[in-house]
Amino acid sequence: RCFISELPHMQGSFVDKLLDLMPRLVTSKPSEVVKILQTTLRQSTFLHLPLPEQLHRATANIIEPTGESDNPLRFTSGLVVALDVDATLEHVQDPQGTVKVQVLYPDGQAQLIHPKPADFRNPGPGRHRLITQVYLSHTAWTEPCQIEVRLLLAYNSNRSKASTKIPKSTWNESLEALPQPENGIEGTIPFSKPVKVYIMPKPARR
Repeated sequence: RCFISELPHMQGSFVDKLLDLMPRLVTSKPSEVVKILQTTLRQSTFLHLPLPEQLHRATANIIEPTGESDNPLRFTSGLVVALDVDATLEHVQDPQGTVKVQVLYPDGQAQLIHPKPADFRNPGPGRHRLITQVYLSHTAWTEPCQIEVRLLLAYNSNRSKASTKIPKSTWNESLEALPQPENGIEGTIPFSKPVKVYIMPKPARR
């Protein structure tokens, strides 16, 4: 939709040729499809489509923990310990509803934390700051092990506003007919570089 103004200039491009080739591609074997596409790509010209100015890349950076400490975070096995997380967010829409914290333990278990809305600050336009605590709990190991902390960005591929145009008379029926993911979230994608933290659960005293 962002490049709709460029479509009239795509005559002779790969996209234009691909539309003409579609009937042939449908009936071709996979090896023939590859050859057809390779030949078409070599013979096609590509347009430089400038990005609209309103598009911005969303980024995240974990400030704390730094991942540079060699001292393990000690706590009693079976109990919890708080880990402070401080991160900066750039150009993230609705961070309170989309940004999650993931903790990955050495045995493959993953913990997903939903920060509270009060954990987000808005220091400036397009910028947010996440200051929260993550509570860790796990069984004991014989030596310190690393966990990975990273931010995830939740997404929903169906962000169209078509639902707002549904008449009120069919609103209830449409909600029953369509599966509604929790909070409109379908999945998550990694949003920051993982930070490693040493932890050392100590055996509980009996």
